[in-house]
This record gives sequence, structure tokens and C-alpha cells, in this order.
Amino acid sequence: MTPMVDLVMCILIFYMLSSTFMMPELFLTNNMPAINKVGLGDEKTDTKMPEVRMSIKMVRKDNVTWVSAFESKLMKMNKIDDEDQSYNQAILAEFEGRRQGISPTVQIILKPERFVPYQDVITIYDFCARADYKQVAFAAPD
Repeated sequence: MTPMVDLVMCILIFYMLSSTFMMPELFLTNNMPAINKVGLGDEKTDTKMPEVRMSIKMVRKDNVTWVSAFESKLMKMNKIDDEDQSYNQAILAEFEGRRQGISPTVQIILKPERFVPYQDVITIYDFCARADYKQVAFAAPD
């Protein structure tokens, strides 16, 4: 039993000596300019602000897909084979109108619910491409 205790103690001492001790971080470093009594400092940095993410939610109610773009009200979608595509044209116009007022690097997240048809998701993705959104991604259904 004594050799086993010696071995365990040696391993314990080894782990204690090879690990680093956590020190409280007294000073956090950042790349932001300092603020003094006069205002912002004059130090310039090349740090960029994080990208803005906006979401397009798609829900399915009564065999109709509804789209909520950028926290707007729900807009009804036409089916792909409908003669009248006025609802889809309104959605595209909404996307293009929003595009004029936001950054070109905005990230668009498509969030379809589980029972939204794949064709409707692709239609909305196509509208994002037509409106010239560069970064469009899909979120997993809830």
C-alpha cells in the first residue's frame, strides 16, 4: 500500500507544480481609445465593429407561408405556381427598401419553422440575392 500512496502523491505534486495558478485579472486590455476628461482620446485603431445580424422569420399557418422580415409585420407569400404574384413582389420590394438603409455587410439569418416548404425558403433566399444582400445564412428550424 505504501508504494501506491507514494505514486499518487508524486502524481498529485506533479500536477500541482505543472498547472498555472489563476490570478485575478486586474487590468483588462482592449483596443478602444481611452476616455479622458476632455472626451475620447486621439488614438486610432483598426478594430471593426461586429457585424449586424437581422433575421427573416417564416411561419406556416393554414397552408400559407407568412414572412416577417426584419421584425416587421407578417406578410403573406404566394405559392410558386400562383398566377398573381403580388404578395411576393411586395416582399421583394420590402427587402430592397430595407437594403438601401443598412450596411452592406449585414448578416441575414433565414429562420423557417419546421413545416415551411423548402420551395418557400428558396424563394426568400432568392429575394435576398436579388436585393443584393451578401451574407445570407440558414438557421435550423425550431
